[in-house]
Amino acid sequence: MRELFFRGVSGLLYAAMILGSVVYDQLLFTIVIVVFSTLAIIEFQRLIRHKSYMPMALVLLLIYNFYQSKIDAVDLIYPLISVFIAHIFLIYWLFTKKTMTLNYLSKTLLSLFYLGMGCFFIISLPGSPENYDFEKVMLFFVLIWTNNTFAYLTGRKLGKTLMFQRISPKKTWEGFFGGLIFSLAVALVFHHFSPESSVVFYLSVASLCSIWATVGDLIQSKFKRLVNVKDSGSLIPGHGGFFDRMDSVIFSAPWIYLLFNFKDYVS
Repeated sequence: MRELFFRGVSGLLYAAMILGSVVYDQLLFTIVIVVFSTLAIIEFQRLIRHKSYMPMALVLLLIYNFYQSKIDAVDLIYPLISVFIAHIFLIYWLFTKKTMTLNYLSKTLLSLFYLGMGCFFIISLPGSPENYDFEKVMLFFVLIWTNNTFAYLTGRKLGKTLMFQRISPKKTWEGFFGGLIFSLAVALVFHHFSPESSVVFYLSVASLCSIWATVGDLIQSKFKRLVNVKDSGSLIPGHGGFFDRMDSVIFSAPWIYLLFNFKDYVS
């Protein structure tokens, strides 16, 4: 009960900082995500025994050009493809039983495309400063948090069928479907109050959030298993570090960004 209390309080403070900044101002939201992302990258590099400032420097350069309107959705297709290539590699690495050794270059590229670019696409979700739509990023975060919260609660209460025992011994299929069902329900609530987009679109966002949030969490768990640690850090009571808290968001953001822009394009 004590752990659940601290987990709830720290989670609410984390959520309040993000949602408060989203509603108040895009620049403030960007600053909050940059700070959280920097801490997540530091924790990730500590896990893989690596140190490089290049990933964050390149991300900051992208953010600067994004705010100067020197890049738009079309220009981001190549960074997006690079992220997806990194994701394919990580998914393969998740399922393979082969031992894979990461050298300095691969560690730097993972820091950039897996973590850094994932964080950048969180910032770019609500659109350019001229077309800022905070509802997009609110939808994204609320769905991710709903999935993670109810996957955890359902898994603790009903979980019996292990999903990936050698990587995450507590993650179950019951928990996954619990998170998915509640995410779909929240998506329907969003559609009720903001019916500008179709119900199919909202349900698609919820489904993708649940799937990629789970994959992102499993990949982060595998990194922790490599060095035999429970958490990537200890800055957030009940949650571990910022990499622990943001793994699902970082992995999901590029895919949701693609869905948002595909929807805008076909509209």
